[in-house]
Amino acid sequence: MMHHKKQTNFPFSAIVGQDNFKLALILNLVDPLIGGVLAIGDKGTGKTTLIRSLTNLLNDQEKIPFVNLPIGVSEDRLMGSINLEELINAKKEVINLGLMAQAHQGVLYIDEVNLLQDYLTDILLDAAASGNYYLEREGISRYFKSRFCLVGSMNPEEGSLRPQLKDRFGLSVHVSTTTNVKVRQQIIKQRLLFDDNPTDFTAKYKNEDQSIATQIETAKKHLKTVLINDAIIEYCSQLAIEHQVEGLRADILLLKTARAFAAYQNATKITKEDVDKIADFVLNHRSLHQPPNQQNPNQKENEHPKETPSEGTTSKEENIQFLSPENDFQKQKNTFTDQLENSNKTISYNQGNTATIDTKKTVSQYVATDKFEIKTKHKKSLLKEHHIFLIDSSGSMLKNQIIAYAKGAVDKIATQSKNQNTQFSIISLFDGEAQHILHRTAVLKDIEIALTSLKTGGKTNLTAGFKQIKGICADVDFKHNLHIITDGKLNTESSLEATVLAFQTYCKGVQNTQVIDAEKGMVKIGVAADFANRIQANYQPLMTKKL
Repeated sequence: MMHHKKQTNFPFSAIVGQDNFKLALILNLVDPLIGGVLAIGDKGTGKTTLIRSLTNLLNDQEKIPFVNLPIGVSEDRLMGSINLEELINAKKEVINLGLMAQAHQGVLYIDEVNLLQDYLTDILLDAAASGNYYLEREGISRYFKSRFCLVGSMNPEEGSLRPQLKDRFGLSVHVSTTTNVKVRQQIIKQRLLFDDNPTDFTAKYKNEDQSIATQIETAKKHLKTVLINDAIIEYCSQLAIEHQVEGLRADILLLKTARAFAAYQNATKITKEDVDKIADFVLNHRSLHQPPNQQNPNQKENEHPKETPSEGTTSKEENIQFLSPENDFQKQKNTFTDQLENSNKTISYNQGNTATIDTKKTVSQYVATDKFEIKTKHKKSLLKEHHIFLIDSSGSMLKNQIIAYAKGAVDKIATQSKNQNTQFSIISLFDGEAQHILHRTAVLKDIEIALTSLKTGGKTNLTAGFKQIKGICADVDFKHNLHIITDGKLNTESSLEATVLAFQTYCKGVQNTQVIDAEKGMVKIGVAADFANRIQANYQPLMTKKL
């Protein structure tokens, strides 16, 4: 039999330059009901190394699980499934433990959590918050404990996480690559020493790790004895209101996290300083408060640039009614559609076929014929329509109210496509960047509000937009339709070939693509039309009316 050598994790106390992340993880070990940590930032900053080092701080390390959740995980693998072999051969109902149950009393780590399917993320966050979950399979109902420290990491360049899901993570930290040369040197030296002799290096920091572990255990024991007075509760609520957070989760988590911090510091009560120390962890990913670095709109009200507006300003057409284009945008035909007749209205739905194991039929046939054969059951699953609008709002798009017509095109497509299973997202391109300004919504009013606040100016970077689309299209329960509205005037750093390659790389999850060409003038360069042809997309010129 082959024995695997136990992996030696990097010592927690030896990690340099991640103090905030380390503190957020420690507080979740003190009180797992905080709900985990979301790390947002660059790759290669040691996030996984730090998370794995947590096992050094937990008692009975041999039995502490560390579960790394793959992005392509299935619901059965996550929650558990029936062991068919045992059911048929031994006539026993045996459950294959899911990853959430395996992670009980340990750490569950999800790298690139923004690419995980939304409904799986919901299941994970519910289990992490409650500490348990029920598995319902083929008439079997089982209860499992799932008290684990949930840690997720993501790179914003690969797509964003829906605000509703971000809110479910208790804490968040921003992890960036340090620019301090001395700190970088120290990190490199520590890594080399560990790689050359892991045993000696780990032994050097054993006492420091043990000291932190003891401090955590002590904090857990007297966590509930820490006093919380009304003044602190009021202070937490004031902070939540100032940051314009939705709901009361932030208020509660400010108190819970501050209590865990006070307990870790061996304090008997929470102070305002404790709340201030941890406030960013709770509010970073929930705050709607805009930082006071934007210009006062009245400050330069008489200054109107002729070509492009200054950075961060909104479109000059924001108060103009949407100008609806003359052409009707044709819907692409669907392979599978079912029509439901409702009075004089016909609603079309996209259908996809999914196959799952039919346990009862499989067992019944085996008992009757003594032949084992997996039986499946097919069901039609409703695929929701998802329309993604990639709007070029660069400086060249401002002329002749093209932006106003582009807004009208979006509004028209949304109105034509709306039904109870249609959702919309908007990505804006301005100043060489891409911004996901509207996450999936079924409310047309939300589209109007997002378009009204559209920022404009600068150059066009379609590649940045395609990178955003990669994360948006990770949900396989939707049929993703991409509408690109652009005049084709790319910035000088982007060639057409590179843009086509970026589309092919990042937009694999898109089923249908439409390019709406907003280029105007007597002489046209025709880049948008060429681009549409290269990516085999439906091409439509943006037909405008003269005012």
